[in-house]
Amino acid sequence: MKNYYTKLQEIKKKGPIDFIKFDYCGEKIILKLVDESDETISLLTKWRTEYRDMFATDFIINEEKTREWIKNGILKNTDKILFVIYVNDQKIGIISHSNYDKNNNSCIMDTMMKDPNFQLPGLMTTIEKIYLKWVFDEFSLSKITGFLFSDNEIMMNIHKKCGWVITDVVPIEKVRLNENSESIWKKIDSDLGNIKASRYFNLIELNRKNLMKNFKDI
Repeated sequence: MKNYYTKLQEIKKKGPIDFIKFDYCGEKIILKLVDESDETISLLTKWRTEYRDMFATDFIINEEKTREWIKNGILKNTDKILFVIYVNDQKIGIISHSNYDKNNNSCIMDTMMKDPNFQLPGLMTTIEKIYLKWVFDEFSLSKITGFLFSDNEIMMNIHKKCGWVITDVVPIEKVRLNENSESIWKKIDSDLGNIKASRYFNLIELNRKNLMKNFKDI
């Protein structure tokens, strides 16, 4: 039986082909492995800038960093894969998973992002359901985990429609990493006593059973 990492690399070797395809509200939806084209780099840089307050890490965002991230952080990363979402050949978003944990046979859904100017109600909920069903089936996982800011209500509502449950809510603080304006949101030590955090993370979890309960709505 092929392990998680072998399967991931076999998928990446196929390149940016039409990987997952389906129709939604009369539109053709396709997921392809992320590519290194100037268009993709420009779009991902733009979207990352627009959603920077919803990421756990922050840094100076530019196309050079995006290009490096795609090349080394994704395509050469044995533990992460990212797909670009196309609607009628237009790139409108991304979705990905990473961080396989062999101890509990799980991975993390770490990115789902859509061009804020593109509107098609219900699309991202449907994409998430289809993508995560594929992840469960392809990699035979026991569960998928994740985290997001508690004030990201739009994304949390999408997750709940897919069957995700909140397992914990933890206080976090923004920690500056260096003099280059890089920072990361980290969990506050619970031993600090009366904590007054500015933001919180929802820790979330999904199993296949809960996903399939909601899959019939597609």
